Parts: sequence; structure tokens; C-alpha cells
Amino acid sequence: MKKQKVTSFFNYLELVTKSKTKATELLLFRGQSESKPLIPSIARDNPESDTTDLEKKMLEELIRRTKTKLNSTQFDEWDWLVYAQHFGMKTRLLDWTSNPLTALWFACSNEFKKNNDSFVYILKNADTFLLDKQKESSPFNRTKTRVLKPTLNNDRIIAQAGWFTAHKYSKGSERFVDLRTNIDINTSITELTIPKNIKSDVLENLNVFGINSQTLFPEISGICKHLNWEFTKK
Repeated sequence: MKKQKVTSFFNYLELVTKSKTKATELLLFRGQSESKPLIPSIARDNPESDTTDLEKKMLEELIRRTKTKLNSTQFDEWDWLVYAQHFGMKTRLLDWTSNPLTALWFACSNEFKKNNDSFVYILKNADTFLLDKQKESSPFNRTKTRVLKPTLNNDRIIAQAGWFTAHKYSKGSERFVDLRTNIDINTSITELTIPKNIKSDVLENLNVFGINSQTLFPEISGICKHLNWEFTKK
């Protein structure tokens, strides 16, 4: 995994631009407010635990409780998993975005981590890791961690230009493997450090470019969060 340090908002744009080596290359980005393993939420408490049966039960119960609340007749198992992920259920999906500014906002916006350095991860050549849903119809019967191009089935995923990595429990390693050490993928990952002293300026510039909680969370809560930032920032 390659590592670089960002010196300013515009330096970030420069580093992102230089990361793309060909016009057709798919780059994905993930922002984190701290350095922690690139593993999905279902595995963070205990990466060594095989949660497959638990996840299946949770997803079945989500479908049972919400099927009348949305137009889900065309949802496959992957669609339901994406929907669950975006509304807070722990899954084996890890959020990414095709918009580098969105990732930067997620890296810098956590007010409880404003005194910490933040990180943006770039996954290069992401198109080479795409999974084929026709061949892999179930999220729970897979051989490798791969990139999921999701159906745009809710406003939030559209606003955030959402993509995912779909992870698996490795029986060989007896754990969910951190992408930073995954031998199939880690050479395609770059870690950008966002120093804590530039994060306030970064958020100001992102707002100028139309990236804030109001645009990324197209619900009333997103507007309220943006107003908190806009009127109480120091």
C-alpha cells in the first residue's frame, strides 16, 4: 500500500488527478476520520468471528419488517444488503464512493475527531475487481472480496455516488481480512493522510464546491446538520 501526505485542499485534488493513469480507469475513494482497518461494520468488533449466519438472519428480519414500507418487488439479495447498509444495519459491505470530494468530506467532517489526522483511501483499477451478480447472486456464498456496483435504490446512495467492497470471511485466515493487507488488493490502495491542521480549511473549500451534509444526506437531518456547521463553526 502506497502512502502520501496531503498539504492542502488543492494538493488533494492534484494527488487524486495524478492517481488516474488512464481515462477508463475506475477510481474509488473512502474517507475515514481515523486510521482503522478497512473491514466492514459487521466485523469490526471481532474480525475473527464468522458472522455469515447472523447476517442472513438479520437480513431476513429486515425484509420481513420493511417490505410494505418501500417498493422492493424488484430487489435481489444484493439490493437488500445495500439498503440495509445505507440505513445503519451492520453488513459485510464497506462504503466507497466514486467522488473524491465526498470521501474527503467523510474524512474531515467528524467533529469528535477534529484534533486527529484523517485519511482517504484510493482504490485504483477498481473495475478489475468488479463482481458479477449474475454469477454470484448471493452475498454470503463468495470466494473473494470484490467491488460491488450497486443499484441506485435510494436517494442517499445517489447523492454520495456510492459503491462498495463486498467482503467475505476468510476460512483460511479465520477472519475478515483488512484490505490494507489483502494480497489481492492492497497493492492497488493508496492511503492519503489529511493533517488535522488543514481539516477546517478543507471543509470550507468542500462547501464552496457543494459538498456538505445537506447535499450528501438529502433528508431533513442532513439540512439540520449543515445548519449546525454553518452557524456554529469556529
